[in-house]
Amino acid sequence: MEKVAVLGCGNGGKAVAAELAYNGAQVRIYEAIPNDDFRKLQQSREIKLKGAVELKATIHMVTEDLGKAVRGSTMIVVVLPSFAHEEVFKNLIPYLEEGQHVVVIPGNYATFLMRRLMKELGVTVGVTLSETVSLPYACRATSFDTVQIYKKKLRMKLATWPVAMNGEILNRMNAILEIFIPGINVLEIAMDNPNFIVHPIPTLLNVASIEKNPKGWRHYIDGISPTVSIALHEMDQERIMIGKAFGLDLSDTLSALKTFYGDNEAESIYEYVNSDQSPYKEIFGQDVFGRYVSEDLPYLAVPAQSLARIAGVKTPWIDLIIRLGSLIHHRDYQKKGYNEAHLGIDDMSLEEIKALILN
Repeated sequence: MEKVAVLGCGNGGKAVAAELAYNGAQVRIYEAIPNDDFRKLQQSREIKLKGAVELKATIHMVTEDLGKAVRGSTMIVVVLPSFAHEEVFKNLIPYLEEGQHVVVIPGNYATFLMRRLMKELGVTVGVTLSETVSLPYACRATSFDTVQIYKKKLRMKLATWPVAMNGEILNRMNAILEIFIPGINVLEIAMDNPNFIVHPIPTLLNVASIEKNPKGWRHYIDGISPTVSIALHEMDQERIMIGKAFGLDLSDTLSALKTFYGDNEAESIYEYVNSDQSPYKEIFGQDVFGRYVSEDLPYLAVPAQSLARIAGVKTPWIDLIIRLGSLIHHRDYQKKGYNEAHLGIDDMSLEEIKALILN
């Protein structure tokens, strides 16, 4: 039996924990900042998934004690927004035990960050670090013990560092959450996250409309017009060219959406999000200052820009959205985000980074 510590008790964390437990894992959920709903879950220890996935599962432990969650776990599954990664990783690293496997959902360059922090903290324990390209679900918690699943992804890439452990971790994760397909390496996984293509541009180009109707705004349906879709495809090509510089054949975002939610004849992102396969039609509500900009720019766009600089790839759209988001939010995302220094690659060449991810 896999003993899995799930770090994070938000929408995604609850959904992942419930399905892992339902599929036979012993699950311990950890939350760093308990609230009233968390206390209720501590009492009931049951989570229900409704909608596209229907199940009820009992959680072995619900705790705010990180040590209790992690000690003796075979897998540590981190399901948290990127802005929480660094603090949680700093707290987690001293508890790591030889042979444990850390899986970050979604990864968003977590392997680079964890390696840098482990080096700074002087921790050399042997663990594997894995990343996924996204959350398994489009979902939203509707109560302390219930998560509405709008759609579950059909397939999703996972890769591991060191690369030699790819197959073992893929098999073990599929035994308790059968969704994963093999990625090449963790850099491919981090760069293949489609969020920084489909989130910032529609938000930043529709600021006035969002502010006039924040509760009724449908990001994908109202925010992605044919012209906006063209911009998304153009920025997507910049991402793909960065990947090629590092020896990666990245999926284009339209193909990634089809992999996640089902193939069809759509020829653009605009056509796909309006198709029958789209999970986005009934997802309402948006915030100009929300995670579609405040998370996806610093933790996805900025590292892509950093890698582009190292590789000598020009990225006019990526540069533009980082600058525009920084101006609108009055925050320097390039400085605050995952730049070269934050990822621990500021003194590395392109070839050295390629060698690192292939280790």
